[in-house]
Amino acid sequence: MDDIARSPEHAIEILDRAFNGGDLETIMNFYDEAAVVVPQPGVEARGKAAIRDMYAKMLQPGMVARQLKIRVLEADGIALFISHWGLSVPGQDEKTFISTTVLRQQNDGGWKAMIDNAQGPAILDH
Repeated sequence: MDDIARSPEHAIEILDRAFNGGDLETIMNFYDEAAVVVPQPGVEARGKAAIRDMYAKMLQPGMVARQLKIRVLEADGIALFISHWGLSVPGQDEKTFISTTVLRQQNDGGWKAMIDNAQGPAILDH
């Protein structure tokens, strides 16, 4: 396991590996203490306790997230990660989404997510 995400792209690689392996502790390390996660339109988890509860309920054995296409825009220790990604759940067809994630470089040089919007522009329809 990597302890520190060396870039925004590396942070997402670590998150995907942890998500696909059901590793809640590593998932939690991806997020800043003050982070907010929007797993679907109209639902927000603010702060690590709420994010932990959300993932504990959401994770299922066999779920697989994969990045299909990514783009990162970075300026002065802040990065916008834009992704077209797929989610496979056993027994269902793969669904694809466009996500937007804002990451901030930490004092130790690593990167953590501040805002994680799994379905990107879909929140505009809510």
